[in-house]
Amino acid sequence: MNPKISKFLNSVLALGFSLLLLPAQATTLLSLPIDEVAARAELIFEGEVLAHAARRDPFSGQIYTTVSFSVQELIKGDYAGAVLELRFSGGSVGNERLEIPGLTLPAVGETGIYFIESVSQRMINPLLGWSQGHYLISEQGGQRLIQTNSGQAILEVQAAAAVPATIRRPQRLIDGGSDAAEGIVTGETTLSQSQPLTAEQFKARIRSLLTP
Repeated sequence: MNPKISKFLNSVLALGFSLLLLPAQATTLLSLPIDEVAARAELIFEGEVLAHAARRDPFSGQIYTTVSFSVQELIKGDYAGAVLELRFSGGSVGNERLEIPGLTLPAVGETGIYFIESVSQRMINPLLGWSQGHYLISEQGGQRLIQTNSGQAILEVQAAAAVPATIRRPQRLIDGGSDAAEGIVTGETTLSQSQPLTAEQFKARIRSLLTP
C-alpha cells in the first residue's frame, strides 16, 4: 500500500469513525448521570493546568497535545505523583493544525476538578464524557466557586437515583464540548435562587456519590 495512504488510514482509525464530522459541527455524545461519571472514572482530582506540548505521533502521524496538571487533591483513585500528563488528540505542530470538533482542551492556568477515564490508555479525550468530566473553579468574592467548563455556575449535584422516575430525563445526545453531566444543576436548568456551590461543597457531593 502507498505509505501516504497507509499513514492517512492510521490517523483516521486513531481518531475513531464516530468523529468523522465536518469542522463546523460539534461532537455529540450520549449524556451520562454524574454518579455514573464518578463511578466510571479511574481518577478524580482537583488540579491546575501547567502546560501544553503538541507533538506528532511517530507511528500514526497524528498530532496530539500533552496537557500537564499539578495534582492538588485526590478525590478518587491512586496517583502518587505531583504532576500528571494526559494526552489529548489534536493541536498544532509547525504550520499544521488538527482540530477535533467538540474537544475542549483544559486551558493553561485554569484550576478545576477533572474526571479521568484512564491515565494509561490512549484516548481522543481522557476526560470521561468529555465536558461531562471537566469542571472549573473560579475565584469570586473570596470564594472558590464551581462551574461547568462553559462557565455556568453549578447550584447542586443530584444522583440519578434521587430523581423521580416520572420526571427523569431519558439518555440523550449532548454537545461533548460544553454540556455537563445529568444531575449537574445549573442556573440555566433551574429557576431556583440557590447559591452556587463552592469547590469544597462540590467535592463533598462527589465523594458522597462514591460512598456505597
